[in-house]
Amino acid sequence: MRNICKRGKNNLAEKSFVYETLLRFLEGYFLKRDRESILEMTTEDVYCIGLQGQAPAFNREDFGKLLESHIAVDSASAAYRINAYQEKTIGEGNWICYCELETYMDMDGEKLNLSWWGITVGVQKEGGSYKLGLIHLSEMKNWAERGEALRKLYPDTSSPFIESLYRHLEESSRDSLTGLYNRKAGEVLISQALDNGGEYIFLLMDIDNFKAVNDVYGHLKGDMVLKYVADKIRRSFRDTDVVFRLGGDEIVTFIYPCKNRQAIEEKLKKIIEDYNKNMQENFSRISSSLSWGGIFSSRKRTFTELYQTSDKIMYKVKRRGGKGYLIQED
Repeated sequence: MRNICKRGKNNLAEKSFVYETLLRFLEGYFLKRDRESILEMTTEDVYCIGLQGQAPAFNREDFGKLLESHIAVDSASAAYRINAYQEKTIGEGNWICYCELETYMDMDGEKLNLSWWGITVGVQKEGGSYKLGLIHLSEMKNWAERGEALRKLYPDTSSPFIESLYRHLEESSRDSLTGLYNRKAGEVLISQALDNGGEYIFLLMDIDNFKAVNDVYGHLKGDMVLKYVADKIRRSFRDTDVVFRLGGDEIVTFIYPCKNRQAIEEKLKKIIEDYNKNMQENFSRISSSLSWGGIFSSRKRTFTELYQTSDKIMYKVKRRGGKGYLIQED
């Protein structure tokens, strides 16, 4: 039999009313699994997204149905520990707060970790009480997927709640050096596009002789080169295309929908030409260019399949001396 821990300590010295409101929600949701106590503290038009894979709720009634079905499936309590708590006033009678939450259970005297969450709630003052108008729960690995759902539902960022949440989600899905999407975000966005069907181009880019840039000019200069390439690629494609840093000096570009392969090849030529010119002018002590490999297809694949196929094609370019691209149709 499982023994349920009490909630973990938090790192906030003084508990504000916003924090106390968050605590009441967490206690109702994770410890008590009590639908009614949760609903009592929400506004009529509460918006909730990320309730463990279920559809968003746009009002209290919908939210109640989600809670009821979710608790019916899993009524077990979980203890939790709050970390990285932050709160901000975003208007008169409106606040937003964020925390990272570790959930766990005690099993035979040992701590069993369950999951790690990012939780954002919007608190509104109604009369003499404080209620939740926005609830966003996301397992840490799913920031990009939840952010895309939010963008589709709320393209207008005029709401202070949504604007603040956009900003947080955006920061969580970005590579800190280049500003491109990170790998987790990129994989999610590509998977979503592939589910829709249609023609696409998946490209893998690697900087030729990048190690020499770091060895000769130092890692700070190497970072500058990588940021230059990332910015050049991002500016060359549409906002709807997905560009992300895979790791090291590898960058993935996913063009969807794509009807004109020739137009993409022209973009690659221009990026390579500009890169070569920049290197000749500013890093003339070494020779470096860009190698691209990719596929033009409409067939649905996993990310691993896309990467492995494009990697093999890219190395065909490298074996020919680099400084080019190859896109194969499938």
